[in-house]
Amino acid sequence: MNELFAKQSPRLTRALEIARLVHHGACRKGTTIPYIEHPVAVARILEDQGYCEDLVVAGLLHDTVEDAKYDDAAFQRNLSGTAGAGRLPCPAERLVFRDAFLRFLGDEFGARVLELVMAVSEAKNDGGPARDWLERKKEQLDRLSAATPDAAALKAADALHNIECTLRDVKTLGLGVLDRFRGGALTVWHYSSIAQLVAEQLPEKDPLAARVRDAADELCATVRTLRPPTSPTMRYPPPTVW
Repeated sequence: MNELFAKQSPRLTRALEIARLVHHGACRKGTTIPYIEHPVAVARILEDQGYCEDLVVAGLLHDTVEDAKYDDAAFQRNLSGTAGAGRLPCPAERLVFRDAFLRFLGDEFGARVLELVMAVSEAKNDGGPARDWLERKKEQLDRLSAATPDAAALKAADALHNIECTLRDVKTLGLGVLDRFRGGALTVWHYSSIAQLVAEQLPEKDPLAARVRDAADELCATVRTLRPPTSPTMRYPPPTVW
């Protein structure tokens, strides 16, 4: 923990343990970078900006509800063993295990942390009908428009790290980087929309709002610079949503 966070606490150690278990073996899209580096980066952004421990813990856990493999027997056994005897049913039907995991997060880290994690979690992996990428992102933006300042800060840190990583790779590797994402070029619109909304929900002059907005603006400008120009001979011109 010494090398990850300026302030140590048993809750941060425990949250990191749970996040590592949930994201074990997963990589960032289109890379070989372990996925756990993303929630760690989000939590560090929040700590560096002076946010409270609840938000830093939520940063570590913010993708666990979406990404947990609730129907995987090995995952159930590992998480149940890590949680402690009798705290999670194992084996269990997928949604039963998911509900138990949510209760565990609330009991282990507090109702506020669970509330923050759920505020930035998309409605997927929850037993509901599958929906396409754009529908899910529009719903996410609608929710973000009414987010509390703390939930907006959590989403801002999440978006900031995603934008900075995408910007770095676009500058190095080109626009093909956007093909990593299900939304393709619309991912830039999505990031820009998040940056705008969180800036509206955060307190005036909050430095995190400025950071995510500036990063989104730089990504948009970089993509515009690299995009091929449209011409009458192009059957399918590049999108112009940003």
